[in-house]
Amino acid sequence: MRPSLSLAIVTLALCTGCASSSPRPEGVVEQWLLSLNRGAAGDPGRYGGRAAEQAAAAVLPDWHERDPGSIDKIQVGGDFSWVKGTAVPNEVPFRIEVTDGRVVEGSVAVAPCGDDPAAVEADGRGWCVGGASTGGVEISPAWTWPVGGDATDWLWAALAAIVLSLLAVGLVLIVRRTAGPALPAQT
Repeated sequence: MRPSLSLAIVTLALCTGCASSSPRPEGVVEQWLLSLNRGAAGDPGRYGGRAAEQAAAAVLPDWHERDPGSIDKIQVGGDFSWVKGTAVPNEVPFRIEVTDGRVVEGSVAVAPCGDDPAAVEADGRGWCVGGASTGGVEISPAWTWPVGGDATDWLWAALAAIVLSLLAVGLVLIVRRTAGPALPAQT
């Protein structure tokens, strides 16, 4: 096997490891809220056991009696809430609009699964819902996901862009080398 082909295969294999597969706190909260939208078929306990089921009752007490699709809009903020001008870590703000016109705003407490002995691990890793409260949270109606990432996310993105660019240039050089001589220019 040619060294350049070996390098390309190793580079592609390393790039696949750059993608993160662990869920983010706000993604788990969104999935948890979507499980409430399934009515009796929903399973909020999947996202943190008994604590997640109790949190579901705090947000929508009649979630298991509702028809599937009874939530019109689900909005989830970043992985912290603003309460009286102070950021509260691991409190994910949310806003839902129910088909009967009611709006429920609040925050969901999340923690890494396994840190709390009472929490059930969701898929063996990630974040679990530990509780929820309604009201008292500042959330913009247009807020859905936080913009950007932290400095290490941008560093990994830049590194991936450089590696993929070098890989593309390398492949073009390999193709040119193996394609044969260039045709003479016509005048």
